[in-house]
Amino acid sequence: MPREHRSGEPDITTGLVRALLAEQHPGLAALSVAGQADPALGGGLVRGWDNTMVRLGEDLAVRLPRHDAGQALLDREVTWLPRIAARTGLDVPAPLCTGVPGAGYPYRWAVVPWVAGISAAHRPAEARDQYAAELAGQLRRLHVAAPQDAPDNPFRGVPLAAVAERFGPRWQALRAHCPDGLVRAVDGVWQDALAAPEFTGPPVWLHGDPHPDNTVLAEAAPGSPTGPPAPVLVDFGDLCSGDPASDLGIALTHFTPAGATAFRAHYDAGRVPDEDLWRRARGWSLVVATIFAAQPPEDVLHGVGWRLLSRYDPRPDLSPAAGSAG
Repeated sequence: MPREHRSGEPDITTGLVRALLAEQHPGLAALSVAGQADPALGGGLVRGWDNTMVRLGEDLAVRLPRHDAGQALLDREVTWLPRIAARTGLDVPAPLCTGVPGAGYPYRWAVVPWVAGISAAHRPAEARDQYAAELAGQLRRLHVAAPQDAPDNPFRGVPLAAVAERFGPRWQALRAHCPDGLVRAVDGVWQDALAAPEFTGPPVWLHGDPHPDNTVLAEAAPGSPTGPPAPVLVDFGDLCSGDPASDLGIALTHFTPAGATAFRAHYDAGRVPDEDLWRRARGWSLVVATIFAAQPPEDVLHGVGWRLLSRYDPRPDLSPAAGSAG
């Protein structure tokens, strides 16, 4: 889904945010509302595929769906994130209060914590390798058995065969721009992933979309020890339960091969090795890499997708990814 404003989509402005707050949360209406768009999360307005985030004061943001599906995803976060925080102990950005349609805006909305920092997608993969262990630990803690009434998702946590019809046309369009060696390698990885046994364990909680642009490299608090920024997963709209391979495959898009190796080692630490899990995860990494690579070149995830695909190219660089932050 494109990030730019689409026909029929509500026009989300600082004036709209102020009006909604004045109507429904007057105690927050006096806080500053930032309006500078910045896809790296450094400014005050961030437009994602499903929501627009507008910074409110220093520590909050207003999360406003852009379309009907975005509202359903926000409802999922409102319902489940507080329970997941209590179940796992993870510091997830659970909504603090909610709002209803008003001031000409047609959807439910929420006030959430603002995570100060920069989108990890705007850092090179080599820099993202620094947090491979920490991200693996966060996902390991999240991937616990989910209740029977946990939400499902037809595009995440399901058998790879369920998304093969969507992957096929995307890869077919992209492969025309790829060298033969890469095409053969990607085809081999995909077929191996499809051939891996399906997940038979209890469905576990999944973030649903833990890619670099849904990961904020949080700023260190004043006076805290210096070190690499901590990765904070945001945007839990695709939250669901199912096979952890989809989360792991999407997470692999963060890293270089060395970082991916470290990520796997930390996720697997103390567990019985499960090669079939990682075979499926490699398939999921291709699913999302083709989604990202098909985005417009100016979208930061375009480079992330091509960077992952380029791992399979026997040449040193694949031109669409060269020079990108991905």
